[in-house]
Amino acid sequence: MMVKKLGVGIRGTGQVAIEHVKAIESNPHTYVAAICGRNFENAKRFAKTYASKAKVYAEYEDMLEDANVAIVSECMPNYLHAPEAILALEAGKHVILEKPAGITAEETEKLYAAAEASDTKSVVSFVLRWHPMVQNIKSLLAKDAFGEIYYAEADYWHGISPKFNSYNWIRQKKFAGGAMITGGSHAVDLLRFLHGEVAEVSAYAVGKRDDFDYLTTCVAALRFEDGTVGKASASLDGLHFPYQFNIDLLGTGGACRDNRFYAKDLFPYQVDWMKFEASTPNSGSVDHHPFKAEIDNLVDAILNDTPVLSDIQDACKSMRVVHAIDRSAAEGKSVSVV
Repeated sequence: MMVKKLGVGIRGTGQVAIEHVKAIESNPHTYVAAICGRNFENAKRFAKTYASKAKVYAEYEDMLEDANVAIVSECMPNYLHAPEAILALEAGKHVILEKPAGITAEETEKLYAAAEASDTKSVVSFVLRWHPMVQNIKSLLAKDAFGEIYYAEADYWHGISPKFNSYNWIRQKKFAGGAMITGGSHAVDLLRFLHGEVAEVSAYAVGKRDDFDYLTTCVAALRFEDGTVGKASASLDGLHFPYQFNIDLLGTGGACRDNRFYAKDLFPYQVDWMKFEASTPNSGSVDHHPFKAEIDNLVDAILNDTPVLSDIQDACKSMRVVHAIDRSAAEGKSVSVV
């Protein structure tokens, strides 16, 4: 049976939007139907370059009224993610939402409620869930390769330089939310994805740059609901070393460090770390992100009612942990995740 193509409205005209367009146009069931940015002339130029057949809108609300737009791809700065995603859900649209899902606890809960009330599908760009290296780790965990995991750690270390595309707004708390929100949310989400729910956090923060109006390095000790422990960190200070995303899992039968692992039960004669061949997510560039896998996942969910690796409700649960970390660092005490 022929399936009608789903039109996607792109909200935003930055680098991430370009990658979304590529992923959408590569899926046989979707096409870019509309473009809407903050600047109408920029949006027209964007459409001419990347989606010449798309209709260009000056106002977001007008794009939401377009019957040809079945899916909204939200690629605006962090502070617009939650309010604009809520509008899309209320308009009956499926949603592709860039992370973070919300930069305050209040708007995160409003977004969660809107997603719960909607009968549409959504996906949030916690893109590491679709990353080949992470999928390999997930497969090893499913085989109980490391025994019972008792320690889980993830670090997001990305020195945001003035050359970074989002530099002008990402260094302002009112637009970005903070280091753990804008970048560290990847680390927190990955720990939930690989290991489980977090019950309590205790965090500290420090800053080493004058061009940001918030503390740019944060570290949190975590207690998971099953009683195990871990750590999440985020740093935007590292201008003099490469981007790094670290994953460490320690278990009663082995361990995993990024794409290296030790699993004695699977390989009884293993005497040193083994390595599986998969790229590591050690780049801040969006062109290596698995947007195609993410968007294909959403389209399959819409057409066949299959699960999505990271929908809005699940992403909001990750943000609850992130907001608890920020609160702990600000108040100097442990905070329960609710």
